[in-house]
Amino acid sequence: MATADAAPATRGVYRIGEDFKLNTMDIVVAVLLGVIEAAIEIVGALGFLERTVWATGAVGFAIYAFYNGTTWILFYSGVYLRKRAMVLVLAAGVTALVRWFAGDPDGPVLLFYGLFPAAFGVAVIVLMRWRGAKMLFALSVAATAAANQWATFIGQGGFQLADGATWALISIAIGGVGGLIWGVISWYLGRGLERAGVPSVDIPPALGDDQTHHA
Repeated sequence: MATADAAPATRGVYRIGEDFKLNTMDIVVAVLLGVIEAAIEIVGALGFLERTVWATGAVGFAIYAFYNGTTWILFYSGVYLRKRAMVLVLAAGVTALVRWFAGDPDGPVLLFYGLFPAAFGVAVIVLMRWRGAKMLFALSVAATAAANQWATFIGQGGFQLADGATWALISIAIGGVGGLIWGVISWYLGRGLERAGVPSVDIPPALGDDQTHHA
């Protein structure tokens, strides 16, 4: 079975436009995972917990930095299944919207927290052209998690929350390191869902034909 991790480097010509298209199943998977992630974050009172952790200063932001990449695991498992970068953007956007309308105190700023980091993950996928298997997902989530931490400082008014720029930059680096781990986990989760029967795509449409199979 040919999957994204097995796609040869010489297969086809990379067509960037295909990574920004969505078919019906792509939308279904992205929306479903986005809603599930939002439910997890709402039930877990993530907004409240984040602020509690941030209130502890540099140590809190370092802890949050390592943790924040976990919120991207479901989104990237969807990327594994559908093998289109745009799935990441839609899933993150859905989670932000659901949390917003559920009354999260960050409101519409949640869209920034979701879409800004997602753009960095998409950029890694595009630059690597779907090569790298687990390494692709590790680097993509690392970039996303680091950008997620950066977005937090932007949204919360600056580096002073982490006791200055030095600790803020350290926390961003910690986010990237954590993302390497969460990226590999998302790859395995996507593979597990594929084997469980969730509709998946063998070859990224950007590299070849869109061939869907049911594991």
